[in-house]
Amino acid sequence: MNAGFANLTTLKQQLLAPELQTRNDWDNLLQVIGLGVAGSFGRYCNRDFDWKIGAQEVTQGERDHWYVRRTPVSSFTKVELRYFRADPWTDISGQPLAADEHKGLIHFGYTLGRRPIQVRITYNGGYFWEQLEPSTNGYPTPVPDDITNNPAGIDPSSFYLPNDLIFAWVTQCRKVWEAADKIGSKITEVGSNTRNPSEALAGLDLVPEVKEILNSYIRYQLT
Repeated sequence: MNAGFANLTTLKQQLLAPELQTRNDWDNLLQVIGLGVAGSFGRYCNRDFDWKIGAQEVTQGERDHWYVRRTPVSSFTKVELRYFRADPWTDISGQPLAADEHKGLIHFGYTLGRRPIQVRITYNGGYFWEQLEPSTNGYPTPVPDDITNNPAGIDPSSFYLPNDLIFAWVTQCRKVWEAADKIGSKITEVGSNTRNPSEALAGLDLVPEVKEILNSYIRYQLT
């Protein structure tokens, strides 16, 4: 079960006392917190963190380069162009002209055209982490071959979720977990924002250490 930057078992190990980790009383609450925090990280950093094969992004043709939302990139597999929305996508041979897969930067070498010309980029990239539970068939998830034998020649370990991001995620999840009203005792409090995880998350700022870590992962991209 995806809980954000890990599976639910891992998150329970981080937030619950050992004697409570085998219980499922708070599984849904913990999953919402984990996914909510991970989503807030993505919005803050203007990027997508999870590994995906065949990710696609569309930009305008007047650009000679593009920074994709997922990094690192194992391979840019296709660059296509179309003039109008009703037109089919046409594969552009010889593209990309150059690329920095670690940074997610693709170079076309020149502007491919003016608006409304669109360019669609297909690639494999992002960070890989375990989302299956130990009791689930297929656990542990095999590392995709496109990571272990990536055409870009990047160290496969670079595709694993960095330790500082895991630390930031667990730290922020713990803050939300501590603020959430797990047993409903605050439901009668006027103005309380701790009745459920979404309200608790909305009312909390990022922990300063978390924000400092995330600042190094911000994707700056003109659109």
